[in-house]
Amino acid sequence: MLIIALVGKGSAAAQSPQQYYGGPGGEITGYVIGVDNAPFDWALIYAKSEAHTFQTFSGMNGVYQMRVPVGLYNVTANVPGFRANSARVNVTLNSSNTVNFQLQRPDVPVPEFHPDIVFLVMALILTMTLIIRKHSSKSSCKTLLV
Repeated sequence: MLIIALVGKGSAAAQSPQQYYGGPGGEITGYVIGVDNAPFDWALIYAKSEAHTFQTFSGMNGVYQMRVPVGLYNVTANVPGFRANSARVNVTLNSSNTVNFQLQRPDVPVPEFHPDIVFLVMALILTMTLIIRKHSSKSSCKTLLV
């Protein structure tokens, strides 16, 4: 049985990210690319101010767009396996602010299976398969003799 637990941190008073539609404010747009200039689809972009937290995802070709109330925001783009990148943006009434992100791979490699562990797992699967076959062949012989 596999059990997955999701644990969050923060207080009940902390606001969860939201989308903002309408009202006085401005727009933050841009794109998210990697070091090879390839766009990131589904990059998570957060815009945080002292009063609000908004989020959106990049779409096709790495383009994102969000409308937020007037204020100073720390805008962050995040893609799993890459270093997050941030920029500060001052959003004024009816402004259009462009913030483009180029994400880098981290200096620390992403953990992977060690080759010896892969060999060990394969050997374990083979052993279990042989044991099951041997057990099932003994059962079928007993059935035939009865």
